[in-house]
Amino acid sequence: MRPLLYLTLFITLLTPLAAAAQNGGLQGKVTDTNTPLKQASVTLFKNGKQVSNQLTSDQGAFAFKSLDTGRYSLGISFLGYRDTLAGPFTVADKMLDVAPISMISSAKDLKGVTVATIQPAITMSGDKMIVNVAQSAAAAGSNAFEVVSKSPGVMADQDGNLKLNGKSVNVYIDGRPSNLSGEDLKNQLSGLPASSVDKIELMSNPSTRYDAQGAAIINIKMNKPKDMGVNGTTTLGVTQGRYTRGNAGFTLNYRKKKVNLYGGYDHLYTRQFVETKSNRYFEDDYLIRDGDFARERKNTGNARIGMDYDINKTTSLGVLVKGTLSDRYRTSDNRTKLGFPGQPIDSGTQQRATGDQDILNPSVNVFFKTGSEKKKNELTINIDYFNYNKDWDDHFSSQRMNGSDVKVGTPINIRNNSDSRIYLYAMSADFVQPTKFAKLEAGLKSTFTKTDNNTIWENQFGNAWLNDDGKTNHFIYKENVNAAYVGLNKVVKKLTYNAVLRMEHTHASGHSLTTGEKFDRNYAQLFPSASISYAHNMTNSINVSYRRSIQRFGYEIVNPFITYKNAYTYQQGNPNIRPSLSSTVEATWSHKYMLFTTVGYVHGKDNLSPTFRLDPDKKILINGYDNLGKFDVVYANVVLTKNLTKKIHTTFVVTGMYINIKTDMGGGEVFQKKSIAANANLQTTVNLPKSFFLEVNGQMMTPMSAGYAAINTMGAIDLGLRKNILKNAGTLKLGVTDILNTKQYDIDVDYQNVKTTNKINMDTRTVAFVFTYRFGNKNVKQSKTRKNAIEAETNRTNVNTF
Repeated sequence: MRPLLYLTLFITLLTPLAAAAQNGGLQGKVTDTNTPLKQASVTLFKNGKQVSNQLTSDQGAFAFKSLDTGRYSLGISFLGYRDTLAGPFTVADKMLDVAPISMISSAKDLKGVTVATIQPAITMSGDKMIVNVAQSAAAAGSNAFEVVSKSPGVMADQDGNLKLNGKSVNVYIDGRPSNLSGEDLKNQLSGLPASSVDKIELMSNPSTRYDAQGAAIINIKMNKPKDMGVNGTTTLGVTQGRYTRGNAGFTLNYRKKKVNLYGGYDHLYTRQFVETKSNRYFEDDYLIRDGDFARERKNTGNARIGMDYDINKTTSLGVLVKGTLSDRYRTSDNRTKLGFPGQPIDSGTQQRATGDQDILNPSVNVFFKTGSEKKKNELTINIDYFNYNKDWDDHFSSQRMNGSDVKVGTPINIRNNSDSRIYLYAMSADFVQPTKFAKLEAGLKSTFTKTDNNTIWENQFGNAWLNDDGKTNHFIYKENVNAAYVGLNKVVKKLTYNAVLRMEHTHASGHSLTTGEKFDRNYAQLFPSASISYAHNMTNSINVSYRRSIQRFGYEIVNPFITYKNAYTYQQGNPNIRPSLSSTVEATWSHKYMLFTTVGYVHGKDNLSPTFRLDPDKKILINGYDNLGKFDVVYANVVLTKNLTKKIHTTFVVTGMYINIKTDMGGGEVFQKKSIAANANLQTTVNLPKSFFLEVNGQMMTPMSAGYAAINTMGAIDLGLRKNILKNAGTLKLGVTDILNTKQYDIDVDYQNVKTTNKINMDTRTVAFVFTYRFGNKNVKQSKTRKNAIEAETNRTNVNTF
C-alpha cells in the first residue's frame, strides 16, 4: 500500500498546479477541396523558428494549444501534394479557428480525369513508424498478430515471440500495455481481426517515460469513429484457405458537446492447421523422426464500451471496459519413428491428442486529465484492472508400435486439467509543467500482478485415473513494480534535447504449492534515456537517442512444471531465469519525406533463449529456457518511399542485423554464435481506372539466430484490391496472402549434444473478401482528444510523413 500512498500524495500536491485556466491556440483542417487529408504533416513556426509538429486526424484536423501570444505560421506537407505555407496568424488569449487549408495535388489532371491520391501505407512521426492497416486491402481477412508480424523490422519466431529490429518488444493496445507475452499474447492478437485495427505504431527506441519493460514498443490502435452525432461502421468478411474462416463486427459512436459514448463488437471464427516435421539426431547417428498434424477451430468475441466526458475545456475523464471471450478446440495426430538412417525402423508411437481451451479476458481503464492552459501544465491519471482466465484440458492417447508397424501393448492414456489466472492492478500519474528553462515531466506508477496456475496431470490405469506427481503442479507467481521518473525537454533554436531518468523497484516471488519450491527477488534499478534532435529545415532532421531497458519474463517461463507434448518431447520452465538488461544507442536521419535511415547498437546480458536437453537413454527431448551470457546487436533500417509514376507509389524497407552471442557454459567451455540477418519489406500501391487500388506487398527474411536455434530463410507475397462504393460509404477489399505458400518455418538446432531439424507448415495461403460500411453523421467538429502516454509523445518530436 505504500506505493499507492506515495501516489496519492503526489497527486494531491500537483492538482492545485493544474487549476483550470485559458490561453490561446490555433486549430483548423487540411483538405483537398472538401475531402479531409488524413495524417498530413503540420509544422508550427513562430518568427521563423519551428515550435511544434503534428499529424492531422482522420478528419484532417489539427490543433496547437497553450500558445503564447504572437504571430505564427504553418507549413503543411503531404505525399502527392505541393508543400503549402499558411499565415501569418495572430494568436491572442482564445483558440483561433483557421479557415480550411486546401492543398494542391502535385499530380495534374489528365484530359479532365482527376488522378486519385494514394494514401501512404507508412508514415513517420518523430521516433515512430506508423503502418496504416485500415487502408490496406492486402490485410483483408488477416488478424492483428499477422499484420504486426509483417510490419517493417518486426520478426516473429515459431512460438509467437515478437522482436523489433532484433530487440525485445512491449506490446500496447490503444496506448495501454497488453500485459501478456509469448503464447498468451499471440492468442490475444490472433483473436482480433485486422479489420478492427486502424494503425500500428513502431517505436524502436522510446524514452523511459514509458515502462522500462522491453527495449521497443509496438502500439496497436483500434478503429474508433470520431465524428459528431451518431455514426459507426459494420464489417463482414470471409476467408478461404484450406479451411473457411469468417469475421463480422461493428463500431458505434455518439458524440455531442461534452460527451462521447462509443463501443463495438468483433467476432472472429478461425479454422487452421499446423503441420510439423522434425528429425532428431543422436551422437551414434540414431534418429527420431516426428510428424505432427494439428487442426484448430476457434471462436473469439471482442467487446468494448467506453465514455469520455469533458468537464470543462481543460478537464476530462473517461472509462473504457473491454472483454474477450475465446473458445478453442484442437486435435492433433502424431507419428514418431525411431531407428538408424537408411535402415528399417526399430519402433515408434502413434498418438491422438484432443483439447479444449476457454479464455475470458476482461479489463477496465479509468482516466482523469486536467491542466492549466495558462500555465501549460497537464496532469493525467490512469487506473487499470486486467484479468486473464484460461482453462484448458487435454487428452493424449498413444500406442507403441514395433518395427513392423504392429501395435505393442495397450494404449497409454494421459490427460491434464489446468487453469491459469492473471490479476493485474495498476495506477499511474503523469505530470507536465513547462518552466522558463525547460519542460518538466514527472510521473509515478505502481503495478501489482498475480498469476495462479494449477495443472493436474493424470495417467489411466484400467478404469481409474491416478495423479501424476511428476507433472502435476500448482504454481503462484507475484510481481510488484513501482516506478518513478523525471525528465526535461528543451528546445534551443533547431535543437531539441530530452533526458529522462526512471527508477523501478521490483519484487517478484514464485511458489510451487506442490513441490514447495520457492524463489524471491527484490531489486531496484535506474533506467536513463536521452535524445538530441536537430531540425535542419522542414524536410531534414537528425535524432540520436539512448535507452536502458529490462525484460522481465512471465510465469510461463519461470514456472518449473513439466508439460507433456508427446512420448519423446516435454516442455519445462526455469525458475532461475533472470531478467534481461540491455542498453541501446540509435540514430535516425530523415530526408525530404522520402528517405529515413536508422542505425543502432544494443548491448545486453541474460537474454532469453530456448534450450534443448536430451536424455540419451529414454530418447526424450526436454525443451526449456535459459539466460544467454552477453549479446550485441548492430542494426540498420532504411525506408525509401517514392512515386514511381503519378499512379504508382512504392515503399521499400530493409533492416539488417549483426548478432553476436557469447555464453560461458562452465568448465572452460564458451558458446559463441555470430550471425548476419536481413529483413526486407516492399509495398506498392497502383491507382487503377474506376478508382480501384491494387496493392502488391512482399516480405523476406534471411537466416537468423534465435538464441541457440537458427531460423532459415522465409518470405511471402500478398496481393490486395480495394474500391470505395455507395458514394464512399462502403469499401470492398479482396486480399490474397502468401501466394507462393512460402511463409513457413525451417528451424535448425545444433547445440551441445542436441541436433534437430524442424519444418513447420501453416495455413498461410488464403483468399479473403471484406466489406465495410460506414453510416451516420459525417459532420466533423474539432473535439477534445483523449491522449494516452504514447500519443502525447507525438507533439514533442519532429513529424515526417510520406
